[in-house]
Amino acid sequence: MRGLMKLRAEQIQLLPGESFRFLQWSDNVSDVEVVAIDGTIHPFKGAGHEWHHHSQMELTLVTKGSGTRFVGDDITTFKAADLVMIGPNLPHYWHGLHQSSGYAIQFNFEPEHPFWQIPETLALRRLWQDAERGIHFTGDSAREVSKLIQSMPKQGGVGRFALFMLILQELSNVPPKNRELLSHKTFMPPSSQSTYKGIQKAIFLVFHHFNEGLHFTDVLKQADMSKATFERQFKKHTGKTFTQFVTEVRLDFASRQLIETDLSISEIAFASGFNNLSHFNHKFGELLKQTPRDFRKKMKWPLSDKS
Repeated sequence: MRGLMKLRAEQIQLLPGESFRFLQWSDNVSDVEVVAIDGTIHPFKGAGHEWHHHSQMELTLVTKGSGTRFVGDDITTFKAADLVMIGPNLPHYWHGLHQSSGYAIQFNFEPEHPFWQIPETLALRRLWQDAERGIHFTGDSAREVSKLIQSMPKQGGVGRFALFMLILQELSNVPPKNRELLSHKTFMPPSSQSTYKGIQKAIFLVFHHFNEGLHFTDVLKQADMSKATFERQFKKHTGKTFTQFVTEVRLDFASRQLIETDLSISEIAFASGFNNLSHFNHKFGELLKQTPRDFRKKMKWPLSDKS
C-alpha cells in the first residue's frame, strides 16, 4: 500500500434538473463519469482512491475487482460484488481497485430537506441513521439492488428517480443478518484544521513507512504535537489508537499479499513490517478471527500454501 491517504473534503456538484448524482467507472475509482439524466457522459477525477469525506450520502456498488475498504474506523478486504452505503462526513477510501468497475449514487437529503415532508419517507429514517456508520449489504436484497443500480443509466427523469426510490425501499427492508454496520463510531467534520493537518502528516508517514522501522518520535515531529495531544487527537480523527492504526494497515497489506501473491506466510509477515512470524500470526488472528493460512484458502484464489 503506497498511496497517500490524505483526508480531503470532496465537493459534489449536481447537474441541472437532478436531485442526486449517478456515477460509473470502468477501470479505477479516480477516473469516474457522471451519467446525466439525458444520457450524456461527463468525465471527472473522483476521490475514491484516497481517504476523503463529503456531506452527501453515497451508495457504492463495486461490480468488478477487489481491494480494501476503509469506512470510518473499519478496514476490510473485499471482492466484488460489494454494496456499501456511506453516511455524511464519514471518511472512506477504496484501496487497490485497479481494473475494476462499479457505480455510485450520491445524494443529500438533510433533516430540513422537503424530501422528509413526504409521509412515506418516515420508513427510511433508520436507514439514514445506520448509514452514519456505513452499511455493508449482502444477500438476495443486495443482489436485487445491484440489478436496479445497473439499470439506472438507461433511465432518465422520473424513471430514474423512481428507480432510486425503489432502491431506498429495498435497502430499508434488508434483514438484519444481511446488513452490517461498519464503523464503530460516527464522525464529524474536523473542527481544527491546524490540528488535523498534523494528523494528516502522521497518516502520510504511516502509509509510506508501515513496513519499515516506524519511530514514534518521528511521527510526533511530523505532527508537531506533544505525545498526549497527538494520542488524543489521532483517536478522535481516526477512531483508533496510533498503534492500532499501524497494525491494521500492516495487516491490510498482508491480507492483500495473501490474496494476490504466492509468497510464503513468513515472507509476507516480514514484508508487512512485523518483526517475527508468531507476533504476525497472533495479531492476524486477533483482528481477522482466523489464521493467515485459513484466510488465504477462504478467498479461494489459486495460490500456494507455503509457510
